[in-house]
Amino acid sequence: MRFRRSTWPRELADAVSGSASGRKESILAAAQLADGNWVAGTRAAVYLPADVPTESPGKPTPESVRRVGWEQIERAGWDSEASVLHVYETTDFGTPLRATDLKIDDPGRFGQLLRERVDASIVVQRHVPLAGKRGVRIVGRRNPASTESPITWNFVLDKGLEPTQPGIVDAAEAALAAVREEFGV
Repeated sequence: MRFRRSTWPRELADAVSGSASGRKESILAAAQLADGNWVAGTRAAVYLPADVPTESPGKPTPESVRRVGWEQIERAGWDSEASVLHVYETTDFGTPLRATDLKIDDPGRFGQLLRERVDASIVVQRHVPLAGKRGVRIVGRRNPASTESPITWNFVLDKGLEPTQPGIVDAAEAALAAVREEFGV
């Protein structure tokens, strides 16, 4: 028995190649959105719709997709009732996560790839209490396509803790330094 790979338009593969900053990237999974645009995933990155509207949905171009390394995806969530896949990108500390909502009937293999690659990007994840049980979640991520990629670090405060509270940011930065020292990275 042969398994058929899901198909996507040749223009999507060309758009991914044109956006890959000189890297050769092959699409592992893709899905068409309700508006006709496409999303795709490779070993190194996810390709989301660009911020500028496409002239012809269904006909991707390098300008119509936005490359985001897997290590830059904080999390994703599927809302089955609304048929929306929510993708959240990491940002600098103290700024809201960048959210992209993808209206899609069924994420299928693309959704599976999204989960697998985001999980694979996590090198270190540690919760450090700062005030009782509330604390900071420290995450070190690396692009899963290469063990040579640098680790990027971020931390997220638990609900109830604010960066404006005295000593919280200093304690979170000290916790980050301790985790980095513990893991030698």
